[in-house]
Amino acid sequence: MAVGDIVPVPGGRLEDVLASASPDLLREMIRGFAQQMMDAEVDQLCGAGYGEVSPERVNSRNGYRRREWDTRAGTVDLAIPKLRQGSYYPEWLLERRRRAERALATVVATSYLLGVSTRRVEKLAESLGVTKLSKSQVSVMAAELDEMVAGFRSRPLDAGPYVFMWIDALTQKVREGGRTVNVHALIATGVNAGGHREILGLEVTSSEDGAGWLAFLRGLSARGLSGVQLVTSDAHPGLIDAIAAVLPGASWQRCRAHYADLGIMPTWRPEPLVAAA
Repeated sequence: MAVGDIVPVPGGRLEDVLASASPDLLREMIRGFAQQMMDAEVDQLCGAGYGEVSPERVNSRNGYRRREWDTRAGTVDLAIPKLRQGSYYPEWLLERRRRAERALATVVATSYLLGVSTRRVEKLAESLGVTKLSKSQVSVMAAELDEMVAGFRSRPLDAGPYVFMWIDALTQKVREGGRTVNVHALIATGVNAGGHREILGLEVTSSEDGAGWLAFLRGLSARGLSGVQLVTSDAHPGLIDAIAAVLPGASWQRCRAHYADLGIMPTWRPEPLVAAA
């Protein structure tokens, strides 16, 4: 399956997963997307890009003013561009705050999973009421945002040791070739050395099998995953074998939520890794 050819069906849960499991990541990406959208709008108003010499220029920038924006992922610090003549304030932030936040969160989650495309950037702009962006602007924005997303996805896992890790597969409905199909988003969440939850990795596959899990965990290990002592997941045989192969020193525990899905609740309680003082 070519990732670039699939489009998530609206109503997916991926943005909620990102918001709960890695709010810092979602908050930073929302800030980056919003900033790029404002910069593109201001370039249109000025008739030229930042620092560009053009006979079509009708205005220029004059610094920024700070503005805090409360989102589900926390407070985002925006730098709103100022103009030398007249004023600028993004209407989508002023009049459609909840709608804008939802649109940004959805596009961020989709881009984190599948990468940024000009089509997604165009749809994001349209959902915010921004309709004057040129094709070249959209292409530049998509390239810059894709670089940011790729940086997050391939970043070194240097905030360890990640003593505790949760692994699961989130089923997403996507449209591929005019039909709706299911894909599996493989997600690993860990607790870093600072005690905060962090999404360590996320990959999309057409099927949840042992080979996919093994490649996924090997990718995390190559990026610096270390110090894992306990992994919690469902009892997928291929996943358990992959954990044993890539993280041989880690203990494994079946997720209690998956027992609940089966209508079974375990009577045992896991022993703590470190005895209480």
